[in-house]
Amino acid sequence: MFHFRNISHKFESTDGECVIEDITFSINEGECVGLTGPSGCGKSTIAHIAAGHILPTNGEVNVDGRNLTGRPNRQVFLIHQESDLFPWLKVKKQIAVAMKNKDEKILSELLSLVKLSKYRSYYPNQLSGGMKKRLAIARALAVNPRLLILDESFSSLDSNLKIELYRELKDIWQKTNTTILLITHDSKDLQNLAQREIRLAPYKPTRILEIIKS
Repeated sequence: MFHFRNISHKFESTDGECVIEDITFSINEGECVGLTGPSGCGKSTIAHIAAGHILPTNGEVNVDGRNLTGRPNRQVFLIHQESDLFPWLKVKKQIAVAMKNKDEKILSELLSLVKLSKYRSYYPNQLSGGMKKRLAIARALAVNPRLLILDESFSSLDSNLKIELYRELKDIWQKTNTTILLITHDSKDLQNLAQREIRLAPYKPTRILEIIKS
């Protein structure tokens, strides 16, 4: 269970004005939840707070009863808009370095899951944009996180490829039962995937506007 409790945050550059205020929501084990809102409303700030990269001004991030506020750890894995792959490592090694205990069987299963078995000896610059995204997901799953966050991870791709990757993400989610927070500015990205949508208000400070069940 993932809890985001009464989170507020302000940056020094905003002259003390809250960017997000009193954000509270929960995600159940194995659930896929969408977080939506217009550009600039604080979605990425929420993602980084959830992953422990930013210490919020107020509030608490709790995973399975543990307070992990401001503490980067393997419980929560964030995939950014950029895949952040290591250019000097081949596909197989990209996944292996993320594993706490290297297991060839699990590694092969992850490669198969993201349809990269034939490309295990390729370097990132030999992969298409979609393949890089799938590799980033496999690397995240290798960590076996309690929560996987995708922050606009497919936004830079063309619409047809994005639709294909969301379809593949749904298949991966159903096969692995991974808990997912899917962040996007477009609610259409959540169709046939997210079980709930948490919609942020388009004004500052950002609060939760509504929670919509699929």
